[in-house]
Amino acid sequence: MNERLYCCVDGGASNTRVALYDDSGHRLGLTVTGPTSLTVRGTEAWGEILGALENLARAVALDDEYLSRIHFGIGLAGAHNNAQRQKFLDAAPGAAALRVSTDAYIATLGAHGGAPGAVIIVGTGSVGYRIEAAGRCRIVGGWGFPIGDEGSGAWIGRQAVTQVAQIVDTRFRKRVTEMHRAVMERTGQSRDALLDWLLSAPPAQFAELAPLVVEHAGWGDTAALEIVSEAGREIDTLAEALDSGRKIPLALVGGLAEPLDAFLPDRLRTWARAPQEGAVSGALLLAQGRAPDETIMWQNR
Repeated sequence: MNERLYCCVDGGASNTRVALYDDSGHRLGLTVTGPTSLTVRGTEAWGEILGALENLARAVALDDEYLSRIHFGIGLAGAHNNAQRQKFLDAAPGAAALRVSTDAYIATLGAHGGAPGAVIIVGTGSVGYRIEAAGRCRIVGGWGFPIGDEGSGAWIGRQAVTQVAQIVDTRFRKRVTEMHRAVMERTGQSRDALLDWLLSAPPAQFAELAPLVVEHAGWGDTAALEIVSEAGREIDTLAEALDSGRKIPLALVGGLAEPLDAFLPDRLRTWARAPQEGAVSGALLLAQGRAPDETIMWQNR
């Protein structure tokens, strides 16, 4: 068999979706593996990707030479860093073809079927991304944790842990709520316990606290509501930076997009639409050559 195979990857800081497609674009399988963000894993991301691909290939009984027929379409968090991306490319295995972009690019391709549009990704991190009619792309945010990722899971978790630290120090001037107590069950309630938690806490560990905060906000917890409402405003700020006229099609994607929907400003909820497809479908367009190479405009016009 010499038919093409497409391996499509949506890689983030918490987990990665890897899908295998046949030559006709029929999906043969999909699996979820560990983080492949270049910022977090660097060239080690290949281990996650190839391990997942091997499992998918075995599940559909591909021959041992399948890799030579693979056309990779890979979107990774951190791929906007030229040095990291080049190291990743240099470490690539022998395959039929390889195209690499940011995870934001494939998310936008999938959300709008390859047409011009914008997305705000709200997961472990956050970023705003826009594909224009001429094929050029703009990115806002995406600076990473701890200075960026506003409104994201890691950001929400950090806000909650900051308040817990103030409570431990007896300098928190607002009412201690059930959300704080729930967070302290994860982080510990003493200074030593919290320091131990912080020493081993990557962005994904902060992000693991976000569902807890969102859940308590839904129950009316005042501290949680304050945090998620601010997250909603930060997400709206990203959207405003992408298109101040709010005319280009916009989709909110990522693991926290739906949970945070009720806490977004009304003007953002009115503007945003559901994505047509997910980022893996965008990666397929990239792998098939049906989308141009990513060209990012770093300067706002």
